[in-house]
Amino acid sequence: MRENTIVLEGGLGNRMRVAASAYAMSREANIPLRVVWTAQWGMRCRFDELFEPVAVPGDTPFCLRDAEGWERAVLARPRLSNMYAPRVLQRLCFSKIILAPQVWHLNQEGFDYRDWMRRGGCMLAAYRDFCDWDAADLRLLFRPNATVQRLIDARCSRFTADTIGIHIRRTDHRQAIDESPLELFVEAIEREREASSCTTLRHGDTFRIYLATDDEATKDALRSRYGSSVIMSDAEATRESADGIRDALAEMFALSRTRRIYGSAGSTFSPIAAALGNVPITIVQRDGDGTIDLRCRNMCRT
Repeated sequence: MRENTIVLEGGLGNRMRVAASAYAMSREANIPLRVVWTAQWGMRCRFDELFEPVAVPGDTPFCLRDAEGWERAVLARPRLSNMYAPRVLQRLCFSKIILAPQVWHLNQEGFDYRDWMRRGGCMLAAYRDFCDWDAADLRLLFRPNATVQRLIDARCSRFTADTIGIHIRRTDHRQAIDESPLELFVEAIEREREASSCTTLRHGDTFRIYLATDDEATKDALRSRYGSSVIMSDAEATRESADGIRDALAEMFALSRTRRIYGSAGSTFSPIAAALGNVPITIVQRDGDGTIDLRCRNMCRT
């Protein structure tokens, strides 16, 4: 069977869930899959600048790696800036193609991706997962390299057993801005702080808040309100440099080490962190049901 190619698109959380989805399919259905990490807008960073090389157990026909050589041109997203040339190249190289915008609709229709890939030679570009996966798959594939691990350890050095994680997504994420306002996070923090007071008296653990956000105004607001109880990165959030992506990954793994996570509506960042750490997560959402759009089994949800 010819190898199938999965092209990872989107931000960190989206790429990680698609890769976990692909690995689960390859392992369970013995379908050869090459999962390729491409550097593009919003992800100006290579896989090997973030993670250790992937080694899967047994004889699972699966690999996850950076795009190499000709793949950088062929697997790029077709757009006006590249004159849509990748679309022509992809049609020459692959027998069947599914592009990222199609995946949501196919998922709703119950599309059988396994049957589609069985003959091989397929290309699937995605920022949404397309089959169920386990949190253990995520932890197997994504092990921070030494540089990122040092950032994570430094970030978590002030954590206590009573540290909660807060992920407030802003910038270009319209749903998170509209449905997860700052005041709802403050309400959640206040509930947690009140509930932790008796625990602090019994065990001596100090209540801490780990804040992961891409918004400087949010940092200022929570720092002003909670002072030294808030732990956060001093770096300005950016997805346009390798250093910025490494800092974001450190934020994700730091969140995974907290006692409980409160996340923003529509973002995969904090649910992936919850899966990595096997910690409960609550989506802070105005008039919402708190559901999480991930196809992950065995993940704590509330």
